[in-house]
Amino acid sequence: MNKMSKKIKLTILGEEYQLPISALVVKGSQKYNVNEETYIHMSAKHTASIIKQYVKKFFPLVKVWSKSNVYSGGSSVDVNVSYGGGESIDQNVFEMISEFSNQFKAGSFNGMEDIYEYNEGTKTTDNNTPLKYFPSYVFCNNKPKWGSVEYWKSEYDNWLENTGTDEWLQYDSMVQKAGGWLNLNKTYMTDKEFSNVKLKLNIV
Repeated sequence: MNKMSKKIKLTILGEEYQLPISALVVKGSQKYNVNEETYIHMSAKHTASIIKQYVKKFFPLVKVWSKSNVYSGGSSVDVNVSYGGGESIDQNVFEMISEFSNQFKAGSFNGMEDIYEYNEGTKTTDNNTPLKYFPSYVFCNNKPKWGSVEYWKSEYDNWLENTGTDEWLQYDSMVQKAGGWLNLNKTYMTDKEFSNVKLKLNIV
C-alpha cells in the first residue's frame, strides 16, 4: 500500500485499487483508541468505490452504479449493473461481481435467530494491512439503477416488445392519451433525467 498525493493505493487479491487518503487510519492517530493498529476504514462509501473500480477493471462493457447508504445502526451499499442498453448482464459475470462485492460486508442477518452475525477473522490487503468497519449489507442487482438512461431504455424496449398484446392494451391506451411513451413517463423523471432520456434515446 502506497500513499499517492490525496489517494492511497492498496492491493487486494493481486489487484490495485485506490481510495481517498482519509481511508487510512494510522496507529495512534485516534484519541479514543490510541493503541489500535494502522488500518483501512472500509466505510460504505469506500466499499462502494472499491466495487465500482473492480467492475470497471474486469468488465469494461458493464455499466455499474454503486451507492452507499448510512442510517441509524448500520450502513449498506447498493450495486446495480447492466449492459449499455439496459440489458441484464450474463449470469456468470453477475455472480463474479456479487461474490467480489459480498466479501466487503460486515456479516449477515440470521433470520432463524433474528440476529446479525458478524464475520469471523480479519480481512487484509495483500501486504497485511487490516481492512475494518465494513458496511452491514451489500446488495447487488442485475438491472440498471432507477432513473438512469439505461433504466428507461430497458423500460422502453420492454414496452416495444409487448405493445399490442392483450396484457398491454391498457398501457398502450395510456401511451396514446399521453401523446407518447416519453410523455407518459415524464412524471416519474427529474427534469435532468427527462432531458437525458429524450436526447440520448431519441424517443417520444
